Amino acid sequence: MLNYTPSARATLLLGLMTTILLAACNPAAVPSPSPAPTPRPTPTPIAAPVSTPEEAAALVIATDSRFAGTMPLRPDVIGASQWWAATPRVGGGYTIELTIGWGDCQAGCIDRHVWTYDVDEQGAVRLISETGDPVPSPLPG
Repeated sequence: MLNYTPSARATLLLGLMTTILLAACNPAAVPSPSPAPTPRPTPTPIAAPVSTPEEAAALVIATDSRFAGTMPLRPDVIGASQWWAATPRVGGGYTIELTIGWGDCQAGCIDRHVWTYDVDEQGAVRLISETGDPVPSPLPG
């Protein structure tokens, strides 16, 4: 066993603490913060000729990431929380009514929000109205 004088122990301890402090303050030892993620804009759908309700709905669904997974309204499906319905417009194109519901959708959804869009025969999409409960973010699963 080594026998150090009190003065030697103090010097050794001071040197050890200095080394630890210098290592901790070394900029290379401190990770730099990650850059903030770059927000990605929602892609704008490219207008394309529309000849079916499915084509019109696909253009509407592409306008908002919340609409992903929306299916056609089907009376035989119980518990759906996102659906669309299409009505042909006089002169061509479709009116698409898109609904997102939440809160006990097995019983028909307690809350819901509805967007109504016109999609003309060239594929131009225009929001006509928006009604219903405020949509929570994120949507309940």
